[in-house]
Amino acid sequence: MEPPIRMEAPICLIENTANGKLVVNSEAIRFLSGINQPVVVVAIVGMYRTGKSYLMNKLAGAQKGFNLGATIQAETKGIWMWCVPHPLKKNHTLVLLDTEGLGDVEKGDGKNDIWIFTLALLLSSAMVYNSKGTIDQDAVDKLKFVGELTEIIKVKSKDNEEEEQKFSRHFPIFIWAVRDFHLSLQIEGGQVSADGYLENALKLKQPEMSPRNMAYNNPRICLQMYFGNRKCFVFDFPTTNKEFLQRLEEVPDDELNKNFVDQCKEFCDYIWKNADTKRVNETVIVTGHRLGELAKIYTEAVSSSKFACMEDAALSLAEMENKAAVQEATQHYEDKMKTVGFPTETLDDFMTLSSQYEDEARKIFLKRSFNDKDQQFLREYMENIQKKKEEFSVMNEAKSREVCQALIKKHSADFDKALKEGAYHTQGGHAKFKDGLKAIEKKYNMQSGKGVKAEEVLQKFIKSQQSSEIIIIQEDNALNQKQKEEEEENARKKIVAMEEELQKLQETQQEQKMEEERDNVEKTFNQLMQKMEEDKKILNEALEQVKRQKERNQQLFMDQGLPRHANMYREQIKEIQEEQKEQSGPAWYKPIVDTFKDVVVAVIPGLLVKGGTVLKETISKKYFNN
Repeated sequence: MEPPIRMEAPICLIENTANGKLVVNSEAIRFLSGINQPVVVVAIVGMYRTGKSYLMNKLAGAQKGFNLGATIQAETKGIWMWCVPHPLKKNHTLVLLDTEGLGDVEKGDGKNDIWIFTLALLLSSAMVYNSKGTIDQDAVDKLKFVGELTEIIKVKSKDNEEEEQKFSRHFPIFIWAVRDFHLSLQIEGGQVSADGYLENALKLKQPEMSPRNMAYNNPRICLQMYFGNRKCFVFDFPTTNKEFLQRLEEVPDDELNKNFVDQCKEFCDYIWKNADTKRVNETVIVTGHRLGELAKIYTEAVSSSKFACMEDAALSLAEMENKAAVQEATQHYEDKMKTVGFPTETLDDFMTLSSQYEDEARKIFLKRSFNDKDQQFLREYMENIQKKKEEFSVMNEAKSREVCQALIKKHSADFDKALKEGAYHTQGGHAKFKDGLKAIEKKYNMQSGKGVKAEEVLQKFIKSQQSSEIIIIQEDNALNQKQKEEEEENARKKIVAMEEELQKLQETQQEQKMEEERDNVEKTFNQLMQKMEEDKKILNEALEQVKRQKERNQQLFMDQGLPRHANMYREQIKEIQEEQKEQSGPAWYKPIVDTFKDVVVAVIPGLLVKGGTVLKETISKKYFNN
């Protein structure tokens, strides 16, 4: 289990340089690269001098951290980051992003504001918009960036006029924090919640096509379309003491307005409970390392005045992660196999260890890999494992031959000396020769640790003695001619029998290897499909959530008497339902199964048996037979 990650103090993640360029801080990326836990990313944006940093410190569970400042100058430049253990989600890291205040007159560049806003949006799983006073026209106008997002953010690399309708599938939950709120939460004399207050402020004006009303409605339409999951909190004044306001991070809660303190707690509790783990492509969990890569990809795109494409970012991240997954898994298998004491006693021992380490390597690969188009990285991983497995198999066999040949040499030393000295070229010499061979064979067979080539080395040794044995038989006057012929025949039969036995052993071992390959392929397929099933489940849950959000917006527009907008959501809901239908049938898994079979055929052609097709038992019948 990875230990909790905590920064002692925030550091700059994305620096806003003097020349107006945004640059990723390498120190922050190095820190993120060490976080392998999933991250929940909460970003806060809003006009400068609105108290954003105070709320972020509260989310971190700290009194101090992000610089609050106490003057009219904006303090935070760029985007600052603070990583702390998540207070509720075990083995998760909470990443807090405090952004440079929008509308800073000292910047003199409106583009800089939308860049900061866009990066906070793309990197977060929960986005807090902080404002003061009330949600009036001025407050909504300050969110004009929302209407410009289609110019800077693309879902897919290919242009799609309606792709902004899919923003809500990828955008974070949107939380509007209204600070120094001094009104009563009432509409037309009735009490409403903070959420009801927000939704009322987002209502459209009619007639909707008049130029004035279009300008009024456009940011509201975008907010409702892009952020299907919306929440609102209102906060009282923290204190009427001006001195306290200027050093708020030093003032204990019991000296602040109790309502304000309670509202801050409710705000933090909501975010801790409801801000999800950051994901890309709706299914892929973002770790600290991946967040750092996304920060680099998006900052480069935004800072170079290109649009930030979520599809391209996911593809770039996938390629980096998949390459790393192949390397990490292969290295794990190799490192583990290097610990094996060669030679193994049997082939089964070798395969048991190899399969165990392959299981571990496979889990490493599948855990880190994602968006593996055409399973090209799975194929590379399997090819690497096959290559390494063969290398270690050859190493195991070579070590076995070395050990066995040394044993033969040790036990046959006296026999070889007697043979050279002609001790067996006498009457009755053949019987002594056979006794000598049997003694060597007995001692050899009693020795353990010989490995997988024990039979082969013994056979080669006995076969190497055959020509000497025939000469000894011919010179042995204790044998008559018929006996000599019988002994020669028996010697040849013994060699043939040993060769046949060795052939059977090799065939058995080859079948063992193939059976082990089938088992490993089946494990790979089943674990791959399990991962795909889990991703499908997550995607379906995300689709269901988006559908509910769109159904809510559809009903809101119907209630407001805006059928055109209601019909737009009706069409979007139908598209989601069609996608859900596709996810429930063979259409989602058939390409995966077909591609996997092609990968197996390419990597392990020996499994092409029984009628020229990949063995059905290698692939789960649940998918194979559909």
